[in-house]
Amino acid sequence: MSEHKQDELDEIFVDKNEPADKRLVVEILKPYVTIDLIGNISFSENFEKINNQHKALIYLISKKAMILKGIKSITEPSKIPEVSKGAFISKSDVKNALCTNYKKLVLKEKEGYVIPNHNLKKIKNLIENGN
Repeated sequence: MSEHKQDELDEIFVDKNEPADKRLVVEILKPYVTIDLIGNISFSENFEKINNQHKALIYLISKKAMILKGIKSITEPSKIPEVSKGAFISKSDVKNALCTNYKKLVLKEKEGYVIPNHNLKKIKNLIENGN
């Protein structure tokens, strides 16, 4: 009987369809939002204190949390007008965040913008440090 040895490289390869780290999503969002079971986002006082471009990122991560929770009516990709309306910020601030300042942290898909799971730690550090 031969043993199947796991490839050491498997530790560094990830499946892009693997769900995000729920604990990390909670750590990022907890100071800023609560979400009800149908997908309505309520923003905290701390949310009002962060810059508008970070608010756009928080909104996108909130959508990711809803997907992880299994809220059926929610899709993760978000277009600029949706983020603007949902996070109560201007379209120009959303565009600056997603298309200029943080374009390396977000992914533009046909249906809109998403934050790849592998960038969540970077975004957590970014928001915590106020950059």
